Amino acid sequence: MIKRIVILGGHIQALGLARQAAAKELEVVLLSESRYSVARYSRAVKRTIIFNSEEEEIQYINDLCLPNQATLLFPTNDEAVDLLCNHYVDFNTRFALGIPKPDIVALFNNKRKAYQYAEANNIPCPKCWYPNTMRDVEQLAEILPYPVVVKPAVMYSFHTTFGKKAFRCNNPEELLSIYKLIDGKQYPLNAILIQEFLSGGPKHLYSCGVMSVDGKPIVSLQANRIRQNPMDFGNSTTFAVTCNIQEIQEQTERLLQLTHYFGLGEIEWMYDEKVRQYKFLEINTRAWKWHTICNQLGFSFIGAMIDYFNGIETPVDVPMKKVGWVERLTDWTVIAKEMIHGRMSLRDACASYRIKHESAVWSWSDPLPGIMYVLMSPILYVKRY
Repeated sequence: MIKRIVILGGHIQALGLARQAAAKELEVVLLSESRYSVARYSRAVKRTIIFNSEEEEIQYINDLCLPNQATLLFPTNDEAVDLLCNHYVDFNTRFALGIPKPDIVALFNNKRKAYQYAEANNIPCPKCWYPNTMRDVEQLAEILPYPVVVKPAVMYSFHTTFGKKAFRCNNPEELLSIYKLIDGKQYPLNAILIQEFLSGGPKHLYSCGVMSVDGKPIVSLQANRIRQNPMDFGNSTTFAVTCNIQEIQEQTERLLQLTHYFGLGEIEWMYDEKVRQYKFLEINTRAWKWHTICNQLGFSFIGAMIDYFNGIETPVDVPMKKVGWVERLTDWTVIAKEMIHGRMSLRDACASYRIKHESAVWSWSDPLPGIMYVLMSPILYVKRY
């Protein structure tokens, strides 16, 4: 039986997981490298441990081990996923691990591998090119169908280096300029790819959140991520609304079955207006920001995982209701920017808030994280952007 959950990472994803795990009567421990995490202020978190190195983090994890695999280790960011994968053989004998097997993580956490796998298995995805040298880029530059997107195979190292999720290039000159910038930072070119640009923005951006066992979703929920920050290549969702699109569900389930996927995952899709098709973008093999939208529907993804480890495998019946999720502070800045540039009306923004929605942070029964989020927002903005 799971008695303790150790949440690796922090901030909004961790806050939602902590509250949901506490509702299942688990002891919640937050293990984070950042002191600026709203999750540490939650009454759901019994203990917060700040670590300063990977060695310290591993030692703390070992100290938190309970007999009979009664401690669940669960990550909220890609760095934590990598840590669990790197020590999977050891940890898997002593803990319950909330991640897929390392070979599946390696497949989906590298977009080059993920897109090539999708193409080989007839999963619709954007057209991609994989140049490895500047010479390869120069040869492609004159023949690509612009605009195109230059993006990393692995996100977190790229974002740390360039402060962006991706670059849009409208012509050969811009493409060569971006690649020279990347090469000048000594970032490996074989860890970059070029992808066709899918127009339409977040209104065409969808995700399917799952808790899956051996490729079969125990629980599954779709959302249209109508706003993100920034709106073009978002680092994070700011407003999401539930939806139910059969094509997305079928393609998601096929991808899960092909890989015998275990664990929580956010499978991202984008609608291509040109061919009227939903195309695969990526899988986040961990918790994602809007996962707490499920609170409005009477279940939790992490709750389904806890039940699985405790031998309860009853599928969750998810009601098909239209509900939303919002991270208010960031969403208001997105709305303001879009209105200034004439891309959004006040009426449309207000209409989204009339949907019954889950707050990313605020809770009347657990108010301190919401208060601290407002107080820390300048620090969080500087650290993130």
